[in-house]
Amino acid sequence: VAAAEPLPERRSLLAAALPFTQALLAQVGRTLARAQAALAWPEGSPPSPPPPPPPCAPLSDADLRTYLGPGGRLLRPHDLRLHVYHGGVEPGLRKVVWRYLLNVFPAGLSGQERLAHLRRKAGEYAALKVLLAARAAPAELALVGAAVRKDVVRTDRGHPYFGGPEEGHPHLAALQALLTTFALGHPRLSYCQGMSDVAAPLLAVLDDEAQAFLCFC
Repeated sequence: VAAAEPLPERRSLLAAALPFTQALLAQVGRTLARAQAALAWPEGSPPSPPPPPPPCAPLSDADLRTYLGPGGRLLRPHDLRLHVYHGGVEPGLRKVVWRYLLNVFPAGLSGQERLAHLRRKAGEYAALKVLLAARAAPAELALVGAAVRKDVVRTDRGHPYFGGPEEGHPHLAALQALLTTFALGHPRLSYCQGMSDVAAPLLAVLDDEAQAFLCFC
């Protein structure tokens, strides 16, 4: 069956629209050509990404000292972070460097001031832990404690720091207390599954409940 011819009115509308459509397509083509020329892209292929920076060795104690100034003040925090990003940290130095990376210290503290800051924060954490546990309703405390313990008893148990019997395990107890204190202090967030996977390596490396809490927060 032959297709019906467009009505005269339809033909006139199509004829009137054709120049406009052709002009629009031509303008789009010119714009695209200018954009490709400005960006220097070969047609159909994106630009090559810049080469990655060369890898560097893990941060050593000697490297760390190059980022410190008089009195042990950290003078180049951005450069320190870049070094760690590209090379990591020697395992024995992580306890020191992670506290810089996780903003435990206010900027500009000397070595002695950092030690005093850690002592003060340890006292504040101990007081906060007692206060939050005393202020929480028994039902809330039981609910949060049960949720935290469900993860704690199965987090990194293959690691020597968390291995061994559960009963009376000091490191499991510290992880439980750290996460419970965080959850009670942040009731809108509380405890979420997987937080133990973040807190556990902090506790294992720092070997200090209060400092791990500071890094976790």
